[in-house]
Amino acid sequence: MQNRRNYRIVVTIVCLVLAGVNAYKVYQGGDYRWVDIFLVVVFLTFGIVYLIALRKEDNS
Repeated sequence: MQNRRNYRIVVTIVCLVLAGVNAYKVYQGGDYRWVDIFLVVVFLTFGIVYLIALRKEDNS
């Protein structure tokens, strides 16, 4: 199987950065919608999932 470690690292960083940016936007402005909260949760979830995949790849 092809090694996708670099891809997973990039996707993890991008997802966690986007979650942070959206969370900061929600925190700073009182004018946000449910979509902003949803995006924080989705990006954070994907970031954590890829982080777990990276950890499992290192252990095997």
